[in-house]
Amino acid sequence: MRNFLSIDGINGGVAAFPQCAPDQRWVGPICEAIADVLGTLAYNPLVQGYLFQANYYRDPMHLKDPIYLSYSQLARWNGETGADMSVEKANLMKTTRTVWILAEKDTMVWPRESEQWGAPPDTYPKSLVLVPMEQTHWYVDDTFGLRTAHEAGKVFLDSFKGAHCGFTERDLTGWLDKYFRP
Repeated sequence: MRNFLSIDGINGGVAAFPQCAPDQRWVGPICEAIADVLGTLAYNPLVQGYLFQANYYRDPMHLKDPIYLSYSQLARWNGETGADMSVEKANLMKTTRTVWILAEKDTMVWPRESEQWGAPPDTYPKSLVLVPMEQTHWYVDDTFGLRTAHEAGKVFLDSFKGAHCGFTERDLTGWLDKYFRP
């Protein structure tokens, strides 16, 4: 892959079901029940194999749990399992540019900052202050090469004012012109 554009991509995972962000507690009891029933089920190998949405679920309360580390595809992709990621690092460095677009009004993805590699803090749920890309463990530890690519000038962050997948054709052509046209 030479260039990569991610629009509203949940690269850092989702820590809540859609419309269930901790700061949107108007449906709190329903969200908590869904998370209790379906949360760890998302890490079941069968679910991971057939339901792509489950691949992006990253419950900040269970990041050290063996079931997450053993069965979460996201944990493998982001280098959280401790596996050798040298091939992934080499492949990321082959790109010329990776562009990560955040939807500023996204309520489908929490935290929306995960669209640009942000994450909930280690102190979640006591603190909801989100960790920016440069302070996440996958960046600091360079688990799959994100820090190396960023320092090499290959990582670009941008945003638009809309909701999840609410970008316009004009937004898209603007990003293509800005980042990929000579």
